[in-house]
Amino acid sequence: MLTFTPFKTTRRSSAFDLPDLIDELVGNQIGEGDVLVISSKFIAISEGRIVPLDSVKPGSRAIELSKKFEIPAELCELILQESDLIIGGVPGFILTLWNGLLTPNAGIDKSNIEHGRVVLYPKDPCESAARIADELGKRRGVHIGVVVSDSRLTPTRMGTVGVALAAVGVQAICDMRGHPDLFGNPLKVTRQAIADDLCSGAQLVMGEADEATPVVLVRGVQTAGAEGASFAPEDFAIPIEQCVFMASVGYSKGEDAR
Repeated sequence: MLTFTPFKTTRRSSAFDLPDLIDELVGNQIGEGDVLVISSKFIAISEGRIVPLDSVKPGSRAIELSKKFEIPAELCELILQESDLIIGGVPGFILTLWNGLLTPNAGIDKSNIEHGRVVLYPKDPCESAARIADELGKRRGVHIGVVVSDSRLTPTRMGTVGVALAAVGVQAICDMRGHPDLFGNPLKVTRQAIADDLCSGAQLVMGEADEATPVVLVRGVQTAGAEGASFAPEDFAIPIEQCVFMASVGYSKGEDAR
């Protein structure tokens, strides 16, 4: 049986020792093969990935984007710095590609932080996940998985679902290609996004507003043999030309709205 157990904590707005805090919150309950789903923003805050907007000097391109999309120029400058590709946007949002992830505003978040400051994504989500898994494993004598989660929008669908930025100690993607369906037809393109599914499940108990629940303990995931598994953001990505959404609307590799 798959279970999701949320853990609340106090509000944080500056760097802190995350493995220490997680051990304090979860350590006595964690067991062999468990998986921790942890908010990417909570990890980023622990790493000091917080930027006061008044410390950012926007360039000319940021000022142009600010006028076009009605976003503060300082935030536009950070979006330019953090994203790999700018695709377009609507008032209030710039659609970007960050390490293969299609995400508004390069994942930069103004929520759950003081007004006038923003939180970036963790600099290296995979390294962050590995560090937490290693530290908790040493302290508690167990092998665990860690998934770094965020929320995302899905084209034409209302509301957010979970998305994994990185995962260690868990088989984050299950390749079903070649497996037969109920009628013996071999699957041709299906790969199950296990880590994304875990993030969506965890979001049900994490919440999206003032719940202060950035850590979820997941039990019942099949992690046998996955101790050395490691998935960085780019490992979840597919090329733009192979993406049914991007290719269908005529967006091709190399285009950049900057």
